[in-house]
Parts: sequence; C-alpha cells; structure tokens
Amino acid sequence: MPDVFVPEPFGPLYPALGAGVAKWRRRSGLTKEERREYGRAVHEAILSLQRQELQSRKGKDVATKCASGTRHTTGEKIHAAIRLQQRNALYAAVDQERRERLPKVWREMYAAAMAEKVC
Repeated sequence: MPDVFVPEPFGPLYPALGAGVAKWRRRSGLTKEERREYGRAVHEAILSLQRQELQSRKGKDVATKCASGTRHTTGEKIHAAIRLQQRNALYAAVDQERRERLPKVWREMYAAAMAEKVC
C-alpha cells in the first residue's frame, strides 16, 4: 500500500496576507458573521496581492512607428493625435526660443518696447 502521509501542509500555501487576515487567523470558534468578515478580509488581501503582481509584471508600452505615435486606427483619432502633437510642438518651440535668449537680448527687447511706448 502506498504511503499516504503528506509531509507538507495540505492545500495552497498563502503568502502573508497582512495584519487584517492575521488577526482573524489567531481566533478560533468564530461565529457565522465573523467567518464572513474573515472571508472578506482574505478576499480583499488576495485581490490586493493580485493587483500588485499585475502592476509589477506590466511591461512598458512599446511605441508605434506611425506618424501619430498612437495605436488609433480611425482617421478622426489619428488626425486628432497629430494635431495634438503639432500644438505641443508649437508651444514647446516658443519656450525653447525664450530659453535660448541671452539676458542682453532681453534687455534690448525691453528697451525697444519702452521706447515704442513713450513715442
């Protein structure tokens, strides 16, 4: 007859599910309502662990090689994505131009504007 002794605990090995579950595991002789609370605590802890695991395994989104840089397939969405890119590029160009101006250029522009205002 085969050996029926199971050397390891039977059933799944659960990871540490947090203090909320540990509190319930220490208690014995739970009432029906308490068992339900314990079940809810285990359920929430496992969902939290699954969520964390999913977030940690989530890879980086690979950029597409189309003009819009998106995965849109309809003309309207592609058009909107390209317009957004162009608008952002125009706003960035203004900021870049301002950053590249030297203090001397800023002073000259200010002096010219004040001279124009006086006249």
